[in-house]
Amino acid sequence: MKRHIGWNGNWHCFLQWFTALAVIIGISVSGRWFVKSHMSGKMDVFLDDQWIGTVSSADMVIRWKESVYNNWRERFAHADIVSKLDRLRLKQTERFRLGTDDEQVMQSLRQAAVPSALAVEIVVDGLSFGYIRNREAAEELFERLKRPFAPASYRALSERLRPVSMSASAAAPAAQVEFVEAVELRERTVPPELVEPPEELFRKLSAEREQAQEYIVQKGDCISVIAARLGIPQRDIYELNPWIENDLIRPGDRLVWKKNKPVLSVKTVETRQETVKIPNPIIYEKDETLDSGVIQIASEGKPGIKRVSISSVKIDGQLVENKTVGETLIEEPVPTVVKQGTKRSGIGTGSFVHPVIKPTITSEFGLRWGKSHTGTDFVSDEPSILAADSGKVAFAGIKSGYGNCIIIDHQNGYETLYGHLSKIGVRVGDNVAKGDKIGVMGSTGKSTGVHLHFEIIRNGKQENPMKYLRS
Repeated sequence: MKRHIGWNGNWHCFLQWFTALAVIIGISVSGRWFVKSHMSGKMDVFLDDQWIGTVSSADMVIRWKESVYNNWRERFAHADIVSKLDRLRLKQTERFRLGTDDEQVMQSLRQAAVPSALAVEIVVDGLSFGYIRNREAAEELFERLKRPFAPASYRALSERLRPVSMSASAAAPAAQVEFVEAVELRERTVPPELVEPPEELFRKLSAEREQAQEYIVQKGDCISVIAARLGIPQRDIYELNPWIENDLIRPGDRLVWKKNKPVLSVKTVETRQETVKIPNPIIYEKDETLDSGVIQIASEGKPGIKRVSISSVKIDGQLVENKTVGETLIEEPVPTVVKQGTKRSGIGTGSFVHPVIKPTITSEFGLRWGKSHTGTDFVSDEPSILAADSGKVAFAGIKSGYGNCIIIDHQNGYETLYGHLSKIGVRVGDNVAKGDKIGVMGSTGKSTGVHLHFEIIRNGKQENPMKYLRS
């Protein structure tokens, strides 16, 4: 006999299945809530990608790190701080844990909190002078050291570029400005207390120390002029250059001198343009109608003009070399034509003319530097040397102290002497007339530069030439 199950039986079965499903869902939801409630806010802490523990809150680590860096920034204001804490990483934990490691994690972080600084070491001639924040700060410091000695054009450009950049890519100024010493910048990671403020490094690099320096003698220089130019006593030049005898120096000679100079010296090279006159030459024409020694200007000449490029080298503002690097002719000089009398009497007249054309006196007769100066020194743009009066050449050759020398006997109790010539144009025994060209100005013998040393000797005794020379 078949058994029939009715509606009531089906409903009872459905209720059993529904109740079981509800229990399963409830257990699942409550389990997830329990796990989530025990994981909320927990963070895994990593340092150098190594897990060091789990903390209950990210905020406590973040606030601690900010506090540490703020403290370092206050203590080491002139340094760019780095540390292992830069590589600190937080990640919400993916593991179910009932506990955290707050104290152990913070202890590990405190041990890792050791500051360092990224810096640039300044090295001068192989010696370290300290550490500065970065290359930009070093370049600004170098510009500050250079600026007082740099030409105005360079300083003006530096001021315009400063707000933008003083990098090597900036347009270079017309003048060359650099340090004499070898300067090197080396990137380093150092303890932050070693990084110094720019003011302290400026003081170190501009501090003075005594060092030997060199000066190249220029045309027209003498010991007194050089001493005044360098701002030192003359005795310092003599003591450091014992090879100098009787003040004899020549262009190109190198003088040693001492100066208190900074650790970094600034060398400037500047080229300037100048317009200068070219001395006009003199053409001599013999004239038999004029008495010997008479000179007449037939036609007045005119100097030429040229544009000269001059390169000036200075060390810490002191000129050490001037060099001509280019010339452009603007106007040719016109020569002066001079008629020279050739009537010879054979005996001096007793009156004298200047031994050079358009002379300038550089040293007079009498005491000079504590010694007797027996003549008068002349310079002129025209280097020809003329006989001051008619007479006979008594000496033509090298004479101690005078270099190339000529002595003319005027056969009337007078003699004239012409010293330091670069070229002798007469021989012993030659008769010369007043105004004859007898040689060329030079700097032979004990001479401090190109000039003529001229003496008038009366009855064997030197006398002041300016008592006899006509104006």
